[in-house]
Amino acid sequence: METDDERTVPLELGTVGPPSADDDDAENSRPIPRWRLWTGLGAALVVGAVVGIVANNARNDAAEYAEVGLVRGTVDVEFGSPLSSNAQRLSINLVNTGPRELEILEVDVDGFTSVPNPDGEDRPVSVAPGEWVRVDATVESDCDTRPPGTLQVNVRTGSGERTVAVAGQPGDDQLIWAWQTGCDTAGGTGVFIGDTRTISADASGARIVLPVTNGADEPLTVTTMETTTPGFAMTTDPLPVDVEAGATVQVETVWTVTDCEAAARFAEATVAVNIHNESMDTRVSQPLDNTTLIELVRLSVRVCET
Repeated sequence: METDDERTVPLELGTVGPPSADDDDAENSRPIPRWRLWTGLGAALVVGAVVGIVANNARNDAAEYAEVGLVRGTVDVEFGSPLSSNAQRLSINLVNTGPRELEILEVDVDGFTSVPNPDGEDRPVSVAPGEWVRVDATVESDCDTRPPGTLQVNVRTGSGERTVAVAGQPGDDQLIWAWQTGCDTAGGTGVFIGDTRTISADASGARIVLPVTNGADEPLTVTTMETTTPGFAMTTDPLPVDVEAGATVQVETVWTVTDCEAAARFAEATVAVNIHNESMDTRVSQPLDNTTLIELVRLSVRVCET
């Protein structure tokens, strides 16, 4: 008979076979040291901050390189040889008001059509911040579009090429004269109407001053003026009036609405100017500026929609 001490004690081998899911859960349930959590979070924050700073700097640099500031100054006009009979060379003064140097590749003048330069291809013009430059454009008048004085300037900056619109200046008589000279409507008379001015306007009518300039080399007389704008009537200061060569007279006019249906459809404000000089009597059709167009639209609204 065996004693208790002589009995065989089973050998403890532990768990035999692959670990169970319960064992993995037990391992994963062990607490992670807090320093590891804070270290990982800090690293993520540092990486995010660096990426954000780099991206923001890149955006700022791109915006600064793309920024273009140009302001237009005076425009000088050259006629005649070596230009064709209808072409004119416009010399446009521009100042770079932006933060970086840029290159002016091409200038298109609204109201004119660009034509090839008879002296050869135009070269880019570099302009530093704060610097004035003179850019030439060879053009022909687009007689369907009165020049508002604006330019479309193709430039190259550190971010590439782009086209920017540059506003005109008040009283662009030289530019308008160049346009008129190239159009058949001027008929070689030298008469053109500059930027108009509204004195007063209400439902009874609009009082608008038309500056009439004689760009010819001899004096002339403006005998009558009448509107050719559908839906409107126009009266003027007492005429005729004499205009010396190179001079301008201010003709005050009063516009009223005569036909609401026609006034609702008109697209351009025009007048006919009858002139007399030593060699001829002629009638010249003249488009008026956008200021007059807007004023007449307002007048038609006041009269016809109230």
